[in-house]
Amino acid sequence: MGHYRQLLVLLTDVDPHSAALRRALALAHASGAAVHVLGLFEPVEEHLLREERLNEADEQRQYEQFRERLAGLIERHRSGGVPLTHDSVYADDLRSEAIDYITELQPDMVIKDSEATPVLARVFGTPLDCMLMRATKGLTHFVPKAATALPKRILVAVDTALSETPDAQAAFNRALIQSARALALQCDARLDLLSAYNLAGVFAADINLTQTWIDEMRDALQASFDTLADSQGVPLERRHFKEGPPVQVIREQVLALDIDVVVMGVVQPKGLDKLLGDTTERIVSKPPCSVLAVHPRVIDTWEP
Repeated sequence: MGHYRQLLVLLTDVDPHSAALRRALALAHASGAAVHVLGLFEPVEEHLLREERLNEADEQRQYEQFRERLAGLIERHRSGGVPLTHDSVYADDLRSEAIDYITELQPDMVIKDSEATPVLARVFGTPLDCMLMRATKGLTHFVPKAATALPKRILVAVDTALSETPDAQAAFNRALIQSARALALQCDARLDLLSAYNLAGVFAADINLTQTWIDEMRDALQASFDTLADSQGVPLERRHFKEGPPVQVIREQVLALDIDVVVMGVVQPKGLDKLLGDTTERIVSKPPCSVLAVHPRVIDTWEP
């Protein structure tokens, strides 16, 4: 029996080729977990040349068709030997209903197909994937269409920059590595550790003083990263300490190391600047691979 007991798959569309469902079933085979599929239904406007909304009968008809397709999809996968159940949600506030469902069920991991989101969409609203990972007090796993059933290379992106709460930051970094290691154990996957630092904005009137300060800061960040890696038993050849903007560095390392899943922490947004600058949300909105988003509250419920 593995680390996971119950996996929740969220489907906004009944896609027989869903990468999220494929990943969940593969993880369930490896870990012995049960899989529960939740269909999130939203009516589709069919009368594009007319202004009126769908009437209640049309919406109910679409919902019944959605439920039938979902039941058929689940039935096709029952022979795989994985305990498999399903349900569907249709409500005026679908996002809130989905979050309430997750909160009540408390699965070990929520798995969903990735949805690429334009930057402007994040400025004027909160994409479903970003809302889910903020609200889910645990693990949210986003899987793109081209993903393999089980990942073989996992990259953990940690933050070892100076912090006002170093103990909390260190604990969260450890939780990120533990969450990634739990996934790696189920998949027999390789685990790499990454820390990106960006000192491009550092300057002073004296160029020599600036360079000295940059060198000292880089050494301090490197020491913090190595201490974390040492404590978690990460081999030297699997440590990556890179300079540059975090989003750019993560994307480059995903390609360079042929990464299947990048594990990142969820930062709670505080205003527009935080929303636009949050590394995890920017990666999730345009994923280079699968993303496992780890909420800070995972520390409260972590079982060694």
